[in-house]
Amino acid sequence: MLMRDPLDVVFENEDFADLYPRDGRPGLSPGQLGLVSVLQFAENLSDRAATNAVRTRIDWKYALGMELDDPGFDHSVLCKFRARLTEGDAANRLLQVMLNRLVEAGLLRPEAASVPMPHTCSPPSAGSAA
Repeated sequence: MLMRDPLDVVFENEDFADLYPRDGRPGLSPGQLGLVSVLQFAENLSDRAATNAVRTRIDWKYALGMELDDPGFDHSVLCKFRARLTEGDAANRLLQVMLNRLVEAGLLRPEAASVPMPHTCSPPSAGSAA
């Protein structure tokens, strides 16, 4: 949770407005869902376990900027959010924004933030060695 103090907010919703649901329902913050996805990956949690952490863990609520009594959200939201991440370059943008913010805050060396972005979320091509 070292990120929260120097960064305040890791992902700004304006950077990911295209990740709101398109069906007209009010959406959860793409910035928060992005950070939940990062925390979920870091702790190797299922969708249910991650949404349970959002509801019950004070460290996650702090990192996400949530009120202690925030009820969280249903685990199916994470699956739908990941589906939207796979469209276009959204997953790469999410990663790049996080890396840039960590470098700006002095939490990551610039040379450690250089990731071959085209391969971050794309499956290997049929002819390449995996």
